[in-house]
Amino acid sequence: MGDRRKGDRRAPEEGVIKIQKKNIWIYGLVIALLIFAIVLNIISWSAYFKSKSQYNTLVDHYYNGDTNNTRSTTETKKSVENNNYSCNISINGDKKSIKPGESIEYEVKISNINAGQGIRSFETYIDYDSNLFDCKVISNEEENWSKIGFLEGYLTMVKSDDVSTEDQVIAKIVFTAKSNVSAGSYKTSLNNIKFTSGDSQIFSIADNNINIKVD
Repeated sequence: MGDRRKGDRRAPEEGVIKIQKKNIWIYGLVIALLIFAIVLNIISWSAYFKSKSQYNTLVDHYYNGDTNNTRSTTETKKSVENNNYSCNISINGDKKSIKPGESIEYEVKISNINAGQGIRSFETYIDYDSNLFDCKVISNEEENWSKIGFLEGYLTMVKSDDVSTEDQVIAKIVFTAKSNVSAGSYKTSLNNIKFTSGDSQIFSIADNNINIKVD
């Protein structure tokens, strides 16, 4: 009888130890996932700021080297935010939908420009799934808008002649669907849209979404 009672006392203790070990594994897995998420977030932000730095260097290099452009690097750095300036932006595609392997071209146009003498440069981040689409930007030579930077989604367009407040096409963005794209609607967007006026005033407008339909 005494032996059986001792055995009965040990059984619950062994069960508790097994449960505790199981919980430790679960806690360890959760902690590992949290650490992984934090590290991934740090890497993403590092890539963001690295791309932004390369992007700004390219812009400064352009303004220093282009004799047709009157704005210098010093003037660029002195640019200030102007909440009174504004404009509208519209993005229209040349097709309603595409199939895998096909391309769709979007025309980026600005209108109702309220920015002193006009807009000198345009900056944005094109947010799209690079695993499903290829993206390229075409300069609009008719309006003298030139692409001077397109690094990891960051785009800068600069007007090489005199600025104006007339409605004008800034650029054309071409998306090509890769072979692995399934039918559906895919959201892309222009984020952090900023303009710089001819008098070095900077102003921002709301993000603009694009839905690419794939048949």
